[in-house]
Formats: sequence, structure tokens, C-alpha cells
Amino acid sequence: MSPFARRAVSALTCLTAAALATAAPAASATPATEQGVKSIQLQWASASPADPPHLNGYLTIGGTYTCTEPTGTTVDVSFTAMQILPLAMPSGVGSLPCGPGVVDASWEVTSVANAEVHRGWTNVFLTFDGQTALPQQLDAA
Repeated sequence: MSPFARRAVSALTCLTAAALATAAPAASATPATEQGVKSIQLQWASASPADPPHLNGYLTIGGTYTCTEPTGTTVDVSFTAMQILPLAMPSGVGSLPCGPGVVDASWEVTSVANAEVHRGWTNVFLTFDGQTALPQQLDAA
């Protein structure tokens, strides 16, 4: 091996060792049982269509959530949805219970009565714990 090649290999070895020694430790995921963890996933929507003029319709949305705040506390969830043809804008609110064991729990919230609710594509604007998520499009069957 030439002196130049030896120096290059030696320099590369030193740089690699230095990079490994100074690399930040891998971030560990926060355990879901740690107090104060809050998250939500919107997974589905279901419509009970209106039948005007006698019956109003309802839109129910749901999914899973985690809230490991102390037992007895709640987290607020609300939504506004938009359906097109015909135009409907159902909305609903609810409170979900928290506790150390509330990890990936099922949740659902139903809208107030609305005369225009129907089945079909629905854009849902979800707010969880005061934070508004990006809208999601779901098929409200």
C-alpha cells in the first residue's frame, strides 16, 4: 500500500471514529403510559342521512386516541365537516376521558341534527385539545 493510501485510510478511520463518538444517542420514543401524552387519529365517518322534512340526519366520526393525563380529567374534541351535493356542514363536540390506561382507545363524536346530512365524501376538520388538524376526506357510508 502506498504512503498516500495509508494516510487516506488512516484519516478516514479517524474521521469515522470521531463521528461515531460524537453522534447523538438515538432518540427513544416516549412511552404511551407516561403522564401527559395526548394524540388522536381520525379513521372513519358514518352518516345517518336526513329524510326531510321529517327526519334530520347525523354524521358520526371516530377513531383512536391516547390521553394519559390524570384520571378524572378530559380532553375536548370537536369537528366541522363539509359535504357537497347537497351542501351540508354538520358539526359536533365531545369530551374524551383521560387516565393512565387510556392508550389507543376508541372514540366517536356525533354531530348535532342537520337536515342536509347525506352519505358520500366528507371533509372533516378536527380539533383535539385545542389544536386543529389538517382536514381529512372520508367516505361517510
